[in-house]
Amino acid sequence: MLHEVDFGMRDRLFYELARDLSSSLDVEVVLRKVMDRVISLMKAARGFIVLVDATGTMSVEISGGDADPGKSKEFLGSRTVIEHVVRTGQAVVSTDASLDDRFKGQQSVILQNLRSIIAVPLVTKGSVIGAVYVDNPFRASIFEEKDKEFLQAISDLAAIAIDNARQYERSEFLRNLFELYVNKQVTDYVLARSDRETKFLPGERRQVTMLNSDIAGFSALSQSMEAEELVQFLNDYFSRMIEAVLEHGGNIDKFQGDGMLVVFGAPNPMTDHAERALSAARTMVREIGSLNHELDKAGKPQISVGIGLDTGEVVAGHVGSDKRMEFTLIGVPVNNSSYLSKVRPAKVLMSETTRDALPAGVEVIVYKPLMLKGMTQKQPIYQLKIAIAEELA
Repeated sequence: MLHEVDFGMRDRLFYELARDLSSSLDVEVVLRKVMDRVISLMKAARGFIVLVDATGTMSVEISGGDADPGKSKEFLGSRTVIEHVVRTGQAVVSTDASLDDRFKGQQSVILQNLRSIIAVPLVTKGSVIGAVYVDNPFRASIFEEKDKEFLQAISDLAAIAIDNARQYERSEFLRNLFELYVNKQVTDYVLARSDRETKFLPGERRQVTMLNSDIAGFSALSQSMEAEELVQFLNDYFSRMIEAVLEHGGNIDKFQGDGMLVVFGAPNPMTDHAERALSAARTMVREIGSLNHELDKAGKPQISVGIGLDTGEVVAGHVGSDKRMEFTLIGVPVNNSSYLSKVRPAKVLMSETTRDALPAGVEVIVYKPLMLKGMTQKQPIYQLKIAIAEELA
């Protein structure tokens, strides 16, 4: 019995459990550590940790000891006891449940010939989130009130660890969900610079290469598709384009219908942003070729996509109000990349500043001069040389 353990040993065991619980934010790991320690410390034959969901439904999260491994998610103890503990938030100890007036007539007690039982609530922030239950179906009088008090202390510690683990899982879920809408670079950038006093991040100037893509004739294409088919097509198309961009370290700034604006070099600075942007464009070209092959086999019209690249300085920062804000980019390269992506027939086109920022040996083709944003005369434009010209057509 636990009362035979001296206070020094109890303190050491409690410290070890606290240390173990603080070493993990994984709910399953926390529950397993609690269950293993409880079975050992209480000299119990078996044990169960039951948690309660938002609807009040109880479920066995983990079992230990002599509990049937094949029924690890089934509660095999006294349901009357566990329900009482969860409902009232009061711990229960029974030295012999078969003789205990509170439980002796209950079916679970009779069928399993239950003897010694202790069950204590898991309470955090004033709410019962579950219970820890241990029993011994074979021996009576192995638990006493002192054991109940010690198990309650363990459960209070466990409840805090479980709540922390749940909060961590929730925060990770929200972070991952947030990153579906905002690129991970921006998520990390904002979180690293934000605090309770800071809502708007100051603008920062960055040397970047902007990449803009645009599906040629998309308006007509969209009119020929049912709404569900159009969304499915765009999701398939963008999933390929997004992978191509992220593979090379790009940050997706926004989607505009069928268009996609990508930056290389913000919010995280890059010295090789032009090279990365061009590599992403090459990968996008290959993916568009694969998509067109699939569309052709399905008897559907192929697509052509214009991709524009421009290199220069932009201002990166928050724009909006305290109710709605957006991390965005402002500068000439944003407009120029968009303009180049809409040149028809669709090609991969880049400004002279992008070409000059590329390493030696990159093959480009001289394209006709075009009037770019803020210029008084037409500027040299270059086209990416690709192995298979039909990949964009």
